[in-house]
Amino acid sequence: MFPAGKLPGGCRAIRPQHLRHRCIPTASPNLAFVPASLPPHPAEVQELQRFVSTSKKLFVMTGAGISTESGIPDYRSEGVGLYARSERRPIQHAEFVRSAGARQRYWARNFVGWPQFSSHQPNAAHLVLRHWEELGKLHWLVTQNVDALHTKAGSQRVTELHGCTHRYAPGRGGMEDCWCPAPGQQHVGAVLAAENDT
Repeated sequence: MFPAGKLPGGCRAIRPQHLRHRCIPTASPNLAFVPASLPPHPAEVQELQRFVSTSKKLFVMTGAGISTESGIPDYRSEGVGLYARSERRPIQHAEFVRSAGARQRYWARNFVGWPQFSSHQPNAAHLVLRHWEELGKLHWLVTQNVDALHTKAGSQRVTELHGCTHRYAPGRGGMEDCWCPAPGQQHVGAVLAAENDT
């Protein structure tokens, strides 16, 4: 279903027969942050394949687990998540808004970590979702992730619930509207309302 070929410049192309070629830089799967688990039962895989192949409009929600194979750890996975490996915790919104010092620490930490964080590339799961979108099978994708890997993979029908670290737009008072949608992106509520009215 997804014949892959290597291209110059470290890119890999996934070429379904009827789609145009794309070059998206990818890295080998980084399994350091993928929690140990048993493989899925073949019957469960077949059931999922049957569900996807017979569905006309998929609404997909993703979270941190989709990006672990791209080398981005999740928070809670036993033994490999950030909470298991560090005492650090993400800054809470109330503290960010209330404290200038907290905001300075947040932006300083992001500045230092940006070169590594921004270098992560989409993995096979991101590319499959983009493929489903191109086929017209994926109607909309909602992610909690701020890593922009769905966008890097080429997905366009995406809502980033928590925004994206690749874009920032200050609000009217500096902090009210930190979320900046990607070009052409719509609020998920409006999309769902429009779809449910028909």
